[in-house]
Amino acid sequence: MSQSREDYIKYIYEHSQNDQLVSNKMIAQGLKISAPSVSEMIAKLAAENLVAYTPYQGMELTDSGRQMAQDLIRKHEIWEYFLAKELNYNQVEVHELAEVLEHATPDDLADRLAVYINYPEKN
Repeated sequence: MSQSREDYIKYIYEHSQNDQLVSNKMIAQGLKISAPSVSEMIAKLAAENLVAYTPYQGMELTDSGRQMAQDLIRKHEIWEYFLAKELNYNQVEVHELAEVLEHATPDDLADRLAVYINYPEKN
C-alpha cells in the first residue's frame, strides 16, 4: 500500500473521536490536500473495504482499516523508541524519521526490532 493511503488511514484513526465520522474537509485541511484528491482517495479506500463512507456525513475505518492504522502507529512508536534510546536522535528528528520508516517497515522487521530493543508493548 502506498504511503499516501497509509497517511489517510492513520489520519482518520487519529481524528475519529467517540465514534464520530471524519469529514473530507477535515482530511483535506489536516493533510493539506485538495478536496477533490481526498474524495478520490476515499473512494479507493472504500473500494478496498478500509473505510465506510457515508456521503455528506463522513467516514470511519472498518475493522481492517483500524487494524492497519494500529499497525502503522505501532511501527512508528517502535522506530521512535529505537531512534531516541539507541541512536540518541533528538525529538524532532525522531518523529520525522519514524514517519518515513513506519511506511517502509515490514511486520516481521517491526516485530524483530521490538524484541531487540525490548520495546514495552502497550495493551
